[in-house]
Amino acid sequence: MLTHLIISKGTELLRFPLDKIVFISSDGNYSNLTTVDNRTSLLCMQLGQVEALIAEQLGKSGAIFIRTGRGLIINKDYIHLIDISKQRLVLSDCDKCRHELTASREVLIKLKEYVDSLTPKGDEQ
Repeated sequence: MLTHLIISKGTELLRFPLDKIVFISSDGNYSNLTTVDNRTSLLCMQLGQVEALIAEQLGKSGAIFIRTGRGLIINKDYIHLIDISKQRLVLSDCDKCRHELTASREVLIKLKEYVDSLTPKGDEQ
């Protein structure tokens, strides 16, 4: 099982531990990858290419990442708050890392439904 996302570009090789990637956002023909220590790395690829790279390299391990709309891939382990009425998504490790993002109501509704589906409901009898 792979534990890092590896991005090779020109003479550089970037290695990111999966559990340290908070989100990846679109920036035109580029993407910005943000880590738990609040560092951002510019990637010379579009978000769709990053998504394909995650699927190709990580297989099932890549399931921790969710594409939420056209401009954002998030690590579901960092979802802290989904506020549909204010169109706000907070990604946090409940320590030093906190990112407030905006997203459409439709995206947030689907994301909330997805997270709700992962939550155990207890014993139903």
